[in-house]
Amino acid sequence: MTTRRSFLAGAGALTAAGLLGLPRLARGDSSAPKRLILFYTPHGTVWNDWRPSGSETNFTLGPILNPLQAFKDRMAIVDGLQIRSPYDHRVPHTYDLPALWTGSPVDTESALFHRSDHGVSFGWNLGTSVDQYISQALPQTTPHRSLQFALGVAGPAHPARRMIYSGPGAYLDPIDGANLAWYQLFSSLQGSTPPSLAAQRASILDHVTQELASVRAKVSPADRARIDAHTTAIRDLEVSLSANVVCDVPPNPGVINIEDQIDAQLEIMVAALACGLTNVASYQHRVGDNDNSPYPWLGLTTGGHHLTTHDTSTSGQAMLTTIYTHYAERFAHLLRTLDSYPEGSGTMLDNTLVIWGTEIGKGYNHDVSNVPFVVAGGPQTGLRGGRYLDLRGQGYGHNRLLVSACHAMGLPSVETYGLTDLGSGGVPGLIA
Repeated sequence: MTTRRSFLAGAGALTAAGLLGLPRLARGDSSAPKRLILFYTPHGTVWNDWRPSGSETNFTLGPILNPLQAFKDRMAIVDGLQIRSPYDHRVPHTYDLPALWTGSPVDTESALFHRSDHGVSFGWNLGTSVDQYISQALPQTTPHRSLQFALGVAGPAHPARRMIYSGPGAYLDPIDGANLAWYQLFSSLQGSTPPSLAAQRASILDHVTQELASVRAKVSPADRARIDAHTTAIRDLEVSLSANVVCDVPPNPGVINIEDQIDAQLEIMVAALACGLTNVASYQHRVGDNDNSPYPWLGLTTGGHHLTTHDTSTSGQAMLTTIYTHYAERFAHLLRTLDSYPEGSGTMLDNTLVIWGTEIGKGYNHDVSNVPFVVAGGPQTGLRGGRYLDLRGQGYGHNRLLVSACHAMGLPSVETYGLTDLGSGGVPGLIA
């Protein structure tokens, strides 16, 4: 059977932009902004097959990252960053997914607890994810400050299902699936909102904002932070309602084979960036805890990914390598799609910082003393590509990477990030 991916791989002379019908920016090429994408896949890696061999600038990719060979000069592999946590790790995925992009712990003192199967109580994260900090710190020039995409996280909100926070306790729900993303973002661009309806919506939002302001002075600091996050969200909605976006709408994804759903969602995400709907986006692949989704097209039909991470046999680790290689291929597809879209004298990838992260280092023992990261992008972000940064044993928290993201996006004064940060500055050698 010819799948969507095999068709794309065989397209040869066709560029992804032409084949996928990616939209065209309405503004001139010279005004291309910097962009940020956070890319998450669950449950760590298999280090022996992930880790490159060689020196910082002369290295060979391991089997898992080999699909990224074409982008070797435009990415940095970061080995040796730890996710710091003040808690024990009986529920490591649930603690560490919210910490991944926030650099902050979850709330263990709130009255609103979620209880795990291990009898440990925990609530929402206490920080702001770095994408939201960046989107809030920079001038808003797009209808959406940020857009969150996902696959396989639909269901009740839970700390293991949410990785993006606009403030303490203020998680953001992602759009789950390419079809839903297309309808939410692009179906309305085929028509226009009547001015009278837009004005009516704005009037209602003004009223809600005023009521929140009156309540703000009467509540605790923690609740004020939550109100501020909601007010920011309302302000962003006002901007999106009044925006006049003009772009070529990408085609509706239609029916998608299960093995092709990730690529379809990533293409919609790139289309949203290319259309100027936002400059900050994230993709979350499945939940950060007990993800027992099978991968039948890879040969995993029983047990699922999470259970397989606890299989230390040779066959179990080989299956994990196959899964993580699959993730690397999807990350490569994201980079190819960005790189296929012309922008200025280069491509969208030249103006985009893309960070691939996960919530733990090794699945079978829940180790977070070393968590794998891959950073890709172009010269406009300051990324020093073609590097394997081996920082093992140097005690760097992953907060250093969050600081580097701020620097790349034009916020050089940020030197610390998150409530667990014990150091200062970005990842050494990552951003020029």
